[in-house]
Amino acid sequence: MSWRGAAAILLLGLLAASCGQVAREGPVEIRYWTGWTGHELDVQRSLIREFNRTHPHIRVKILCVAGSYQKVPIAIAGGDTPDVCSAVWSDQLYGYASRGALEPLDKYLQESGRSIDEWMPGVRRMLQYGGRTFGLNATANASFIVYNKEIFRECGLDPEKPPLTLSELETAAEKTTKRDRRGNYERYGLRPGGLQLWSYVFGGRWYDAATGELTADDPGNVAALRWLQSWFRKYDVRKMESFEAGFGSVEASTGAFYTGKTAMWQTGEWAGDNIKRYAPNLQWGYTPLPSPAGGRKNCVQLGGSIFVMPSACKNKKEAFEFLSWICGPYASRKFCREINNIPPLISAAKAPEFQRIPLMRDAIKLAGGENAFGPSPIPIWSAYQREIQRAEDRAIHSSTDAEVILRRVQKEMARALEEARHYAVY
Repeated sequence: MSWRGAAAILLLGLLAASCGQVAREGPVEIRYWTGWTGHELDVQRSLIREFNRTHPHIRVKILCVAGSYQKVPIAIAGGDTPDVCSAVWSDQLYGYASRGALEPLDKYLQESGRSIDEWMPGVRRMLQYGGRTFGLNATANASFIVYNKEIFRECGLDPEKPPLTLSELETAAEKTTKRDRRGNYERYGLRPGGLQLWSYVFGGRWYDAATGELTADDPGNVAALRWLQSWFRKYDVRKMESFEAGFGSVEASTGAFYTGKTAMWQTGEWAGDNIKRYAPNLQWGYTPLPSPAGGRKNCVQLGGSIFVMPSACKNKKEAFEFLSWICGPYASRKFCREINNIPPLISAAKAPEFQRIPLMRDAIKLAGGENAFGPSPIPIWSAYQREIQRAEDRAIHSSTDAEVILRRVQKEMARALEEARHYAVY
């Protein structure tokens, strides 16, 4: 053997040793950003410790980024993104996906033996854009009205028969509202909110999938906004807001529902745990959002945080392995159990700890039902949703006709959609 051959063999051996040394240097580091804080963050940290222990070739570093829902777009624009991020609201997903900022997950799901069909149908639609899957999630929510049975009984209402129709809801609100001699509130029946959700209850829609056009001024949307407008005229929105200001956040222990200052509260499945914590002796019940004649029954508005992998992620294989685990049946079940949310995976939702609680069981049924609505699959949905919220605020604080307000939204957002589609990547 020549000295050159011997040197080549030696060099190959050194390279092999070097490669082996690199492999032994440590696990692949995955940077994970989250917007969760408090108890939710504690549970996330616990899950990540478990993942790191059971997946020694990967080390996930979690970072709670203050204001992360605002910082994510800045990071994406600058190319300095985390590997996995749960600080993306469902309404933001389509905008990111349309600009090519997110990695499509379909091939990773297929290679891992998983399927998007594991998620509830409404949730599944929320995670996809343009026929591709751009995110996964570990939690879901459902909408309810909870009510105080003691107040119902006091006001001559049957506490075991909550309102199921819009007229019954209006009657219950009127009977349970209490004012002083000057007309100021001592207790109100209900403060309904969320035009987007109530529009679905009234049979409305915000987007036509068949034509690809916006439908802000859909008759159902107009009817819902007029109903909200009439409600707050009747109950004087400014007096109601002034009354509410004394109770702080509805999620605080001083919230109006926990202290008996409102008979009904439009909320979600998480309310059950809060009531037990802040008002353990309260007698309460719940009902799905009541609907008008010809409207939709059992409507739910899906949303929340979505886990995504930015397209700039450098270690996509390992990042997806973590993403798949944290949004898998085991971790989702554990996370939702701790924070009292609905697991969006069909298998996890069947777990006994959820099914044995009536409110949670009914919430899961609603979230998996035909009238569970998520964001509309358009790149401007986040801006569109803000305009819907502004339209609601304008309507309940002014005398402008609901149809006029929504026609304005339709005109402005249709122009914005056309522009966004011009610059879309997907």
